[in-house]
Amino acid sequence: MAKVSLLGATGRTGRPLLDLLLEKGHEVRVLVRSEKHGLPDHPHLTVIKGDATDADNLERVIEGTTAVFSCLGTDQKQILSVAVPNLIIKMKEQQIERIVFVGTAGILDASEEPGKYRFQSSESRRRSTIAAEDHLKAYLTLKDADVDYTIICPTQLVEEDAIEDVLIESNRFTHETGPIPRINVARFAYEVYDEGLFHRERVGIASRG
Repeated sequence: MAKVSLLGATGRTGRPLLDLLLEKGHEVRVLVRSEKHGLPDHPHLTVIKGDATDADNLERVIEGTTAVFSCLGTDQKQILSVAVPNLIIKMKEQQIERIVFVGTAGILDASEEPGKYRFQSSESRRRSTIAAEDHLKAYLTLKDADVDYTIICPTQLVEEDAIEDVLIESNRFTHETGPIPRINVARFAYEVYDEGLFHRERVGIASRG
C-alpha cells in the first residue's frame, strides 16, 4: 500500500478520512499542533507535531509520501493562503504530484450568474465570506501550479450517518442541494484518490435538495 500524508487529521472531516486510510492499509503521516491530538496508536501512523503554516513542518510531514490529503480548515488567520503556497513548493521539491484537497462549495462556479463563484452569488446564504475567500486563494494557487489536484467542494457539513443518495457534480451544481455528512466527504476523498478521479477539477458533493 501507499504512504500518504494528511493535513487536518484531527478535524471532524480529517479524522474519518484518517481512519479510512489506515483501514485500507496505507501508511499515513499526519501533522498536529498539539500532543493532545487523540489519534489512534497504530503501526502505520506517524504523528509529527508542528504547524501547517510552517514550510519546514510541511516538508517533514510529506517526506517520503506519494500523495497529500488536506482537510485543513480556515479562520481569521487565513491559514490556507499561507499553507498552500508553501505546500506546493515542498511537493515539487519532493516530486509529489497528487493532492486531494477538501474545500467548500462556495468556490464552485455560480450556476446562474456567469463570472461569479457560488459564494459571491445569490446561491450562497453566507453572512461572512472570509473562509470562502481563503479557500478561493488556495484553489487559484493550486490551479496555477503544475500539480495534480482535486478539490472536493462540500455544501454544509453535518454530523450525521452516511447517506446513499449523494449528488456529485464538477465545477458547479445544476441541481438543488442539501447538507452533506462529513463521513460521505471523507469516503469520497478516498475514492477520488484510490480510483484516480477528477484530475485538476473542483467537484461538488451534496445531498439532493
